[in-house]
Amino acid sequence: MKARKNIFLMLVLSIVLALAACSGQSSAPKNEDKPSDSGESKEEGKKGGHLVFVTGADAPTLDPHGTNDTATTNATSQIFERLLEFDKDGKPAPALASEFTQVDELTWTFKLREGVKFHDGTDFNAEAVKINFERVLDPEFASPRAFVLNMIESITVDSEFALTIKTKFPFAPLPNHLSHNAGSIISPAAIQAEKDGGKKVSENPIGTGPFKLDTWNTGAEIKFAKNEEYWGEKASVDTMSFVVVPEQATRVAMIETGEAHAMLLGPSDVTRVEAMAGVTLDRVKSTRMDYLGFNLKKKPFDNVKVRQAISMAVNKDDVVNGVLDGQGIIAKGPLAPTVNGYSEDLTPLPYDVEAAKKLLAEAGYADGFKTTIWANEGSKERADIAELIQAQLAPLGIDVSIEIIEWGAFLEKSAAGEHEMLVLGWTTVTGDADYGLYAPYHSSAHGSAGNRSFYTNAKVDELLDKARQSTDQNERLGMYKEISQILIDEAPQVFLQHQDFVHATNGIASGFFADFSGTPYFKNVMLK
Repeated sequence: MKARKNIFLMLVLSIVLALAACSGQSSAPKNEDKPSDSGESKEEGKKGGHLVFVTGADAPTLDPHGTNDTATTNATSQIFERLLEFDKDGKPAPALASEFTQVDELTWTFKLREGVKFHDGTDFNAEAVKINFERVLDPEFASPRAFVLNMIESITVDSEFALTIKTKFPFAPLPNHLSHNAGSIISPAAIQAEKDGGKKVSENPIGTGPFKLDTWNTGAEIKFAKNEEYWGEKASVDTMSFVVVPEQATRVAMIETGEAHAMLLGPSDVTRVEAMAGVTLDRVKSTRMDYLGFNLKKKPFDNVKVRQAISMAVNKDDVVNGVLDGQGIIAKGPLAPTVNGYSEDLTPLPYDVEAAKKLLAEAGYADGFKTTIWANEGSKERADIAELIQAQLAPLGIDVSIEIIEWGAFLEKSAAGEHEMLVLGWTTVTGDADYGLYAPYHSSAHGSAGNRSFYTNAKVDELLDKARQSTDQNERLGMYKEISQILIDEAPQVFLQHQDFVHATNGIASGFFADFSGTPYFKNVMLK
């Protein structure tokens, strides 16, 4: 690690010198004009075959209501469907619901598709939707994703294929929230089997999607088979595997050789991979924010001056233009520019090492302290960011150790508050600021729901609750701007950067699609 750190620091130093005359913003994303593999390829595809998606981390669960993480969402989105789904423009569109109507500020009606069956042969209907939503909201089940649907007051079955949802307060983004993976509809028979002490949903994931689970070799491979009874256009490939390869360089090599058909690229690999023969990039403007997070339950991070000092000692330009090779933009606050609720008119804490030293001394840590940063296995960039921050905090006397932790353990331990600092990201999956701010910063969402900083601020809670209930979009924007500035000033996290989601594909003729949250879909993929 030490040798690697020294090499990395030399690289960062050279980049900083080269960019000394440049502004703090990142360069524009490279290769914007290269065709993406989202149906534009002119090469004719074929039906059938086996598709390989290579990933750095296994899903902790195949229960879409069971945890709130990317690996679970990626896998379960192939098996389960929702009432609505995001289209290529990021708008909620019909899926298992064929129509939806807002009747008044609190009432929404949904007409459901008929003739849809779960993988176990049972019928999809309005009662199945009611059972699923009530499961997510059940306090005894304690879903980490309950916040996505907890504005729902009641679900009424009007007929076999029609239902009414009433919310506790006016909530305009409800269609966006129902498009979230938390709204996945599981077979009621599988839910009942779990209640009766049989197989858990994670072992028996029965949905209505274009793929069904074949086998799951935990930590190594999830294999899917085409759902031959799918209600819509059936998947083109016969089988598909999500193969877990923690080493990022190995995943890139698998794409280059064609051993894998698709992967989400790390930003530092984009420039190299886009030059590979036969490899195509699919770039999506994302709603993601990557951050350095503090655990406010542990000293000295309960002290706002310590958090501010660290924030002011981290050079975000080195992160974006050094570690990420320019594949991102520097974050002003917690929301990406693509999120409804983002404000350009924010004042970030400045990069100022001398001022940071003074703040640290005022906090009673003039000589610094020892601490630890966690990064998850499978992301070279997060490990490199941790090393960069380790070096940038050294002048403050802060002695940082780095721990690289397997993804499932990372989620479990950080949700339990065992960490001190960590490098992580939050994607606003719904595209609306309610999701981007409520779970990461509301005091009711400590731990697995999203608030891994264990941040509590009564004013922020009040504003988040009021913004949820407001029907005035300008009022909502004003409150989200105020919240964002409070978060910048109180620094429960250092908001680092926003990057696009860039998937590399090889051997795919057409049909690959990733939405703005980075979730890939393979139903329409045809292999070359």
